[in-house]
Amino acid sequence: MAAESIPESMYMLNSGSSQVEHDRLNVQHHLFNDIMQGHLLPPHIISALDAQPTPPKILEMATGSAIWLTEVAKTLPAEAELVGLDYDTSRFPPPSSLPPNIKLGKGDMYEPFSSDLLGNFDVVHVRMILFGVKEGRGPEVARNLLTLLKPGGYLVWVETGPVLLHGLVTTIEPPSLAWFKFQQASWRFAKKVGSDLNLPNATLSYIKEVGCIECDDKAYPGSAVLYTDKGKDWIAQTNSNFTAFFEPTLRGIVSLGGVEGLTTDADVDEVIALADQEFGNRKIHYMLLRAWGKKPATS
Repeated sequence: MAAESIPESMYMLNSGSSQVEHDRLNVQHHLFNDIMQGHLLPPHIISALDAQPTPPKILEMATGSAIWLTEVAKTLPAEAELVGLDYDTSRFPPPSSLPPNIKLGKGDMYEPFSSDLLGNFDVVHVRMILFGVKEGRGPEVARNLLTLLKPGGYLVWVETGPVLLHGLVTTIEPPSLAWFKFQQASWRFAKKVGSDLNLPNATLSYIKEVGCIECDDKAYPGSAVLYTDKGKDWIAQTNSNFTAFFEPTLRGIVSLGGVEGLTTDADVDEVIALADQEFGNRKIHYMLLRAWGKKPATS
């Protein structure tokens, strides 16, 4: 595969403080985990791991702060082997803060992986890479991740659509002009850098296209949490998470050249000020989509 600077050219959340982004990723994980009913993996995959005679081996691509791996480690035997890879290692926690069975390293989802990783894992997990996937290259990413799996292993891919451009309808209640400006800038940036606008809806199709079997997906509506025992604080949590995502996204877009209507930090300040006026107890409605497939036992 030809080398390509994917993160530098299109990933807008690299421009701010590494610690702030690390903390945001951790908060986002717990929000997503509540939406997906506490299931870090689809239940049937957890059952398959429990039933196998050897300790599971799991790799997460685009691991970020490694919060998902850290939480998964708590549910597995100490002999389980967990690996996290990311193009940008600046969000990694100190190795001393991780369980001893988690190893982190640099990896690029567009490049061949090192030979010691190939065909080695029972599960490969990837989440929220929509800002790094170029148009037309989703199947390429899935195919490359598949090389990491043992025959019979599972590829699990989770995405959401935080702005309407990414397929799953996201709304705010009551309507907000600041939200519209955010969506508009994000859509223009995605078009500018050639993002895959088919995500997350095409995720399952990509997994099927590369030859996986027993494929399926499930959509998790975030607003459903409002009607659970976590509902009391849910609006405040989702608004806090969005606020932590809102400003660095817009400033990242400006740092990467901007788009029409958003070219300077002053433009961002204007949208942020508007958001401060409008946001409070608004309900943000969106979904997570988790797709999965199984690598065939034979070619």
